[in-house]
Formats: sequence, C-alpha cells, structure tokens
Amino acid sequence: MKSRMIECYDYRELDVPRELGRWHIPDSEIEEELKALAKDYSKAEEVEGVIGDGDCVRCICVKASKENWEGRGVLLYPGRRLPGAEEAEETVSGKRAGEEFECRIKEVQLTLKVDKVVRIHVMTVCDELAGKLGIAGVGTVEDYYAWYHDEHDKERKEKACMAIARYWLEEMMEHSEFDIDKEEKKKWCNDRARLIYDAMLAAGYDLRKTQEGETITEEEALEREAKAQERYFVPYVMYCYFSEKDGFVLTKEDFEAKVRKMAKERGEKAEDLMKQTDISMFRERMYQERTYHLLMADAEKYLEV
Repeated sequence: MKSRMIECYDYRELDVPRELGRWHIPDSEIEEELKALAKDYSKAEEVEGVIGDGDCVRCICVKASKENWEGRGVLLYPGRRLPGAEEAEETVSGKRAGEEFECRIKEVQLTLKVDKVVRIHVMTVCDELAGKLGIAGVGTVEDYYAWYHDEHDKERKEKACMAIARYWLEEMMEHSEFDIDKEEKKKWCNDRARLIYDAMLAAGYDLRKTQEGETITEEEALEREAKAQERYFVPYVMYCYFSEKDGFVLTKEDFEAKVRKMAKERGEKAEDLMKQTDISMFRERMYQERTYHLLMADAEKYLEV
C-alpha cells in the first residue's frame, strides 16, 4: 500500500477525559431493573373502597354534552394526569363504586357513574421477588445484584475501553502526519463504490433512486457513493499502520481461505461470496478489529478503579 501514516501522534500523551473511563454500574440502575421486574408480578383486585391514585376506574357515561357518549364506558386512571382527562381523574378520586359525578374530558361535559374499580398491587422489591425470577443461583436481592454485575460488568468495561480507543483514533487522525497517494485513494473509493452499488442492487435497493425522489444515472450513483467512501480511507490507513506494526498482515491467500470458510458455514458457494466482497473491505474490517484490540488493551489503564 502506497498511502501510509508516516508520523503517528502519540495518543498516550493525551489526558483521557474522566467520563470516558467510567464503567461501574450504579445501584440505581439495578434498583430500577428490579422495580420493573416487580411490575410483572403485580396483581389486580376489584375493590369497593375509596378510589385513589394508581387505581383503574371504569365508568359509564350517564349524560353528555356531545352525541353518542351516553352508555359508553370510560376508563380513568387517577394520578396519571393523562392529557385532557386531568379534571376527570381528580374528580373521581375519593369516590366509590356506584357513585355519580360530573367532569369534563377535553371539550365534552359528562356525568359519569363509577362502575368498577380495579386496584393494582405491585410486588415490592424483596427476596421473594428475586426467588420468583427463575435465575439460577439467585434467591435474594443481594444475589440478584451479584448476578447483574457478573452479567454486565465485562460488557461495560469493554464499552468504556472502546470509547477511549475511539477518542484516541479521532485525535490521531487529526494530529498525525499522513502521506496519501491520491490515485490509490481514488481507486480504493471507486472499487468500494462499485461493490456496494452491485450488492445493494442485488438486495433490491437501487442507488440510482435518490432520497430526494430523483433518478440519476449509474455513473452518477457510483460517483456519489465513491465520494461517501472518502472519509473511510484515512482510518483505513491507520488500521493498516497499527495492524502491520503488530505483525498482523492479511494476505490474498488468507483472504481466500477465510471466504471459503465463511461460505462453508453459510452453505454458499465460495465463488458467489467472493463477488460480494473484496480483500480491501475484508482487510479493513480485520485491521479495524486488530487496531481496537490493541488500543483497548492500553485503555484499561484509564478505567476507573
């Protein structure tokens, strides 16, 4: 490859923003998760007592200022303050089944009769709830906290490391020195544009149809796609730099072997799969993965303890 990064900006000299290194899961997140799970074990009970916030109240319209309302069922949810029903929710609060009351819902004046009151009993966050979740080894709330951390801590750490690596790459792209071969870049973008154009067309999406509803020529569509690919070239050069520095080089033979393996796993012909990609796109993905792997290893030192 002719294009190269000739002087890499030393990302290790950067002060990593503290927020990028944050990964610990706060107790509040787990508490909210448990509260949401508790709702799944809620019980509904029809009651005859005084109506309060959180109840579901079914009313029958006795009289209305608008046609076709009389006899209709109306559901009210005191405390929710649903748009247009605030007055009705407030008025029904304190009533009992069988009582009538006047209220307004949006622009309609109504006389409603309370028909049924259903009260939701939400299960509290407790050891009994934890035991009902059916998670192996979880019988208490404390067990659930431990299980949640086991399930998510590693992923949160990886996301934080990835964010730091992304930050470093953006800074390197801005401050490093590159020697870009214009013809190589042009060919790289054009080749990718052709591959993407053909793949999209095979999938039923015609790049000649623009988002503005216009129809352009194939040549114009390829030019537009090639232009869109330009922003990926310098990052690709960076991925090549880090991968080759680490001694990782994807040869044509490696590429063909991987495509044959993928084709076998998918039950496809290697020749057909080969038409859907090329070594530069394959290399970009693998070099990108290798670059992030290297930078994320360094990023672990910047995670909060």
